[in-house]
Amino acid sequence: MKEKIRSFATIAVAVCSLPLVCSSQHASPNIIKQHERNSVSIALTFANKNRNSVRRALSLIGGLDLNASATGFLVGDGLVITSYHVVSGKLSAAKKKMLGFKPDDELEVKAYVQGCRAKVLKVDEEADLALLKICDSSLTAKRPVFRTAPAKDEQLFLIAQPVNKKIVRRGSFHGLYTYQGQQYWSARIDGQDGFSGSPVYNDRGEVVGVFCSYDSVNEVALISPGIKAQKFLEDYDANTQSNPGPK
Repeated sequence: MKEKIRSFATIAVAVCSLPLVCSSQHASPNIIKQHERNSVSIALTFANKNRNSVRRALSLIGGLDLNASATGFLVGDGLVITSYHVVSGKLSAAKKKMLGFKPDDELEVKAYVQGCRAKVLKVDEEADLALLKICDSSLTAKRPVFRTAPAKDEQLFLIAQPVNKKIVRRGSFHGLYTYQGQQYWSARIDGQDGFSGSPVYNDRGEVVGVFCSYDSVNEVALISPGIKAQKFLEDYDANTQSNPGPK
């Protein structure tokens, strides 16, 4: 059964709400326009997994309170890619405190697109990727073309959509980057809360990767490489074909 959000009024995590800007000197406005419709806003609700039965009942009576927002992008009919950490419930102690939780609270998260709860179909924790199935069958897209080996200083742009506000940020490919023991690609693109899961394109509209995080010390965006996202989808397709399930 589809689970609907009752209100989109309460967003506790600060995110940017700047309007879409399309003045890139590299990617043409047509390329940006072609891909901007594929980015979608993902509304998130967090709850303590260890709530007692009384608190759970009160939560159901009171409806769903939105805690945060992230971004995803369409990769097929009703299929959306975002970051694994968006749907994992694994937040830093600082963000837990912002949302009113204790540092040691174990959280569960629900993700919604256009007010309807999305289903997590597949995750890759190491690559920081998640594939969601959304309710709205009218949201469709062709499988994107992935750029598997970007060049140094290749011009890039990102299309984020936190809280239903599209934002374009531009920059350039920086190279391989190791952060907290994990390897990413990096780009000279500004990042902020709500950008997780955003697609990063080159000026031909090929997906270079998926925005994961931002290293504010070195001022680089961390990106899950497009080659990993491509394999992630290929593995999903192969598994779906071998296990089609009921229609």
